[in-house]
Amino acid sequence: MKDRNQFIQYIAIVLICIINLGTLWYCAPLTENLSYLGNTLHHPVYLIIWASSAAAYFFWYTLKLMQALRYSSSLGKFCLGVVCIIMIISVCLPYDPMQYPQLSKWHTRLAMWSTIGYVLLFFHFLFDTFKKDYRFFRKAFPKYFTLVVFDSLLFLLNGGVSTLLEISFTIGMSQFLSYLLHENVPSK
Repeated sequence: MKDRNQFIQYIAIVLICIINLGTLWYCAPLTENLSYLGNTLHHPVYLIIWASSAAAYFFWYTLKLMQALRYSSSLGKFCLGVVCIIMIISVCLPYDPMQYPQLSKWHTRLAMWSTIGYVLLFFHFLFDTFKKDYRFFRKAFPKYFTLVVFDSLLFLLNGGVSTLLEISFTIGMSQFLSYLLHENVPSK
């Protein structure tokens, strides 16, 4: 059963990588973001598939990790579901400030809030493990912190969200979750 779950997870990571790297075919990595793909280039289905696959992966495997490490905050688990749903909703809203100024603002706000919410929630989860499994915390925290700092630098150096930032966080977080689930979770 464990081998089957690992196989499914690896297939999901491969698909996420293909979907994310496929966006580079349409978008310049540093001058555009994925809203450009969905709204300007009129590929909203690709954008929705990108967001849905990432949000579903983040939700499912973060929840599995939370369960494996006995994360007991029901509010935290609820917030995980909310931020992952908001990730998908944000890309369903059009980003065209000239034609839809209010929807464009909400597109940006929801995308930023959901990502920041997920990042902070995952930090909360890691700090919760500090009390329960220090060995896990010591292995996971520096790697997660490095991912967040790297993506924050991409945001700051580019002056905003870019395709490179969006795909590096999605691929990086997916691989990080896989690493945590298979290399570090203590057996029950």
